[in-house]
Amino acid sequence: MRNGVLRAFFLSLFLTVAASAQIEGNPENWCRNGFFPRESREYKMAKVKGGRGEKVYFYGDERDCPKGKNCRLKSYLVGGDEVIVSRSFGDYACTWFQSAKGRETVGWIPLKNLEFVETEKNPPVADWLGEWFYYDNSIEISRDGSAENLTVRGNAFWKGIGDNVHIGEIDDAAKPSGGELKIGEDSSDEYECRVTMRLLGKFLIVSDNFRCGGANVTFSGVYRKRK
Repeated sequence: MRNGVLRAFFLSLFLTVAASAQIEGNPENWCRNGFFPRESREYKMAKVKGGRGEKVYFYGDERDCPKGKNCRLKSYLVGGDEVIVSRSFGDYACTWFQSAKGRETVGWIPLKNLEFVETEKNPPVADWLGEWFYYDNSIEISRDGSAENLTVRGNAFWKGIGDNVHIGEIDDAAKPSGGELKIGEDSSDEYECRVTMRLLGKFLIVSDNFRCGGANVTFSGVYRKRK
């Protein structure tokens, strides 16, 4: 009984915060890869609820979706799959699923098919440490010898046509606070590279201000630690 009450409270709190979390100017029903790492400060972990053999489908964000006709996509999840949720829209949650190979699927999942999971709000320093990757992008976090700061070094790439490659870099140190690690936050330079990293379970959700390298380069994405 107590667990049921806690889950209900957790869900109601998430819905209250997440309803207005989308990026300003975007349609409320948009749920897309490129925006996902930047559209919320209240990311939550959840597990898919589904019976044996049951498929829980993703829904798109075109026109009157996710609730309208013909919105269901071919992509689906199964019971026990672990996902990240950025926000809600009506009876649906904007959901990111990342396969073991690192490829993501993003779309709307009915809230009734998700069970939210509590995660550590103040993760220990050891959970930050290591090399994190998202496609060709990588971020290495290590101790910098001080009692508070962590060293962050990263490389990001944008690949155009042929040998047209733009590169971005991070080389800084910062102190994690409440599951967040922010780079460049104290700078008054409008062109300074600013990166926010949020540690959520085994995932590192990264967003930046698109000023960390060449044109089109961004560190934004959902990273996993390299074993």
